[in-house]
Amino acid sequence: MFARWGLGLARDQAGSLSTVTALLMPALMAAAGVASDTIHWTLLQRLAQRQAESAALAGADALAQNRNVVASVAAELADGMDGGRDGGREGERGALTLARAPIIEQGPSSGPFAGDPLVVRVRLTAVAHLPFAGLFSAAGVPIHVEATAGLVEERMAIAIASNS
Repeated sequence: MFARWGLGLARDQAGSLSTVTALLMPALMAAAGVASDTIHWTLLQRLAQRQAESAALAGADALAQNRNVVASVAAELADGMDGGRDGGREGERGALTLARAPIIEQGPSSGPFAGDPLVVRVRLTAVAHLPFAGLFSAAGVPIHVEATAGLVEERMAIAIASNS
């Protein structure tokens, strides 16, 4: 009696779609979470790169105007990180936390412009706190960006290189 009932159940396909959906749901949710974190991380990396480039250009502008380079770069970074004139939209404020003090070099110590006193390099290290990865770890993901700007002609500052 049970053998006949078992064969009938094996041939019955009613409800198989809901069973497969229920089994695949955790994998689909994990894929959506990873995709969301990837987009968020890319946005924060671009935000940090934009901030580094803006600070490097502020340093090159300070060189052109014979002002203090470090003070100009620090002021630009502070203005950008707190949502000032270039700081970004309301949702971006506080989303990026600097992990350590920015490295500001006038006459970079390495690279193609090493020792050039008319070049400013800014390196930022930040920590991105991602929504999905944050469910599993409180530690953020490190973001390292670098931008270099310098004077080409008197009173003309340009961005020379940017790396992320």
